[in-house]
Order: sequence, then structure tokens, then C-alpha cells
Amino acid sequence: MSAPTRVVILGASGFLGRAVHAGLSRNGVEVIAHSSRTLDLTRLEAFGVLEPVLGPETTLVLASALTPDRGQTPATFLANTAMAANLAAYLEGRRLRQLVYLGSDAVYAFGDDVVTEDTPVVPAGYYALGKYAAERVMECAARASSVPLLVLRVTGVYGPGDPHASYGPNTFARSLARERSVRIFGAGEEERDHVYVDDVAAIVVGLLRSGTAGVFNVATGQSRSFADVVKVMRDLVPYDVEVTSLPRKSAITHRRFDNARLNRALPDLRFTTLREGLRATLRAFGAIADE
Repeated sequence: MSAPTRVVILGASGFLGRAVHAGLSRNGVEVIAHSSRTLDLTRLEAFGVLEPVLGPETTLVLASALTPDRGQTPATFLANTAMAANLAAYLEGRRLRQLVYLGSDAVYAFGDDVVTEDTPVVPAGYYALGKYAAERVMECAARASSVPLLVLRVTGVYGPGDPHASYGPNTFARSLARERSVRIFGAGEEERDHVYVDDVAAIVVGLLRSGTAGVFNVATGQSRSFADVVKVMRDLVPYDVEVTSLPRKSAITHRRFDNARLNRALPDLRFTTLREGLRATLRAFGAIADE
């Protein structure tokens, strides 16, 4: 399959949607971007705006979702599944070059075992359940229209432009910029795979250029504890940082990935180092000055 000439992004104003838009544009791909202001995915009748731009040459990316900071409730679950169901209904009988779903690693359980794409999914919570349900809806829609489907289960993303308040590097950077302090749960022992936002965009672009289909975990393959993240940030800023330990709300959990499948698909892929990614993030949030 040749590289795409036109990509439609649904959810283009979100953290990942913006990054993917920028990455595709840098590679000379025509991008048609829709946010909730131009296409309300919860309303089936709104999809008519896609009529002039969808066709066998078009790749469609679903990047829209209500993230956990919007609430882990039945209402957010229903909204996320409604978006996918409405898109599936609209796509009936329509041919596309490719359908892409930006999913989440939240579909996996936490634990000490290394996660691969073959690891059984155990969605716990309304957000994870909604993401996995939407993933399966996209699978049904793609199969019904004989369209190749690419599913990307993205792990914890950090970097400039994140509007969310999820626990991790971006929240730490905001706190450093605001009050030169960081709050972590316990001693920050939990390990997570932290992937820089521009690397996620590069992965999407690379897989689209090759026409790859299937399920891929988007992760670096190297998990670091939140304590490690804070240590790197403290080394990068030119001032003392106060670190406060908060009582834990849950047990210590870890998530580690084997990203061999992704490396086979993109053998030239190189990830931004944690230090360089955090440096760019701190600058973007005003925690350190531009050089």
C-alpha cells in the first residue's frame, strides 16, 4: 500500500490529534481536521460534513475520546462508545484506504508481567471499558466494509500541549512552573512507560506510510518509576524542588511493555530520551527558560 495522500482526523484538537496533524503535515500529507466544534461525533446526523472528503483514497483517524480527567462515569463511557458506534453506522457501505483507531493501554491490567499485543485485555473502569468497546466497534466496521484497520494502544503520553491533569510528567511540570514543588504518591515507586508526544505522532505517520494494519502497543519498551521522572526533572531545573509524599490511594502497580512488534514494523524508529523529552516539556510549561 502506498503512502496516504489524504487523512481525515476526528478529534484533531486533542493532545494526540494535534500532534498527528502536525506530523502528517510535515510529511506533505493533506490533512482534514475535525474537532467537536465542526463534527459532534455523538450526533449521527453531524457526519454529513465528511461526505465530500471520504473515498477509497482517504485514511480516517479516530482520535477523539473523553479522557479520564473528564470523569470515570457511565456518562463518559456512553459518550465514548456512542462516538465509535455513530462512526461505524456512518461508514456502512463506504470504502476507505484505511481506518485508524487511537486506543489506550488502559485495556490491560497492571502487574509485573511484560505486556505484548497478545496479552489478554482486562479493562477495569469506565474509561478502559469504553476504549476497548470502541476498538471492537471499529473492528466490526472495518470488517464489514473490507477496510484495513490499524489499532494503536497508546501508553502514557507526555510533552508540550497536554491539557489534561493526569498524574505524571505533565502534571509535575505544571507544578514546578507554578510553585517549584512536586507531589508524588508514596515514594513514587510505580513504573510506567512514558512516551513523548512527538514520538507517538512519528509512529502514526510511519505506520500510515507503510499501510500497516493490526494492533500495536505504542510504548518505548522502557518503564521508569515516577520517582525517576522527578529525579530527572530536578536535575534539569536550576532551582531547588520541594517533593511532597502523599498517602497512597491504591496499591503499587507497574506496567512494562515488550514493543518488539512495533520495532519490526518500524525498524528505524528512535525514541526521544526521557531527559530530552522532559527538558522540552519543562520549557513548554515554563518550568525552565528557553535557551
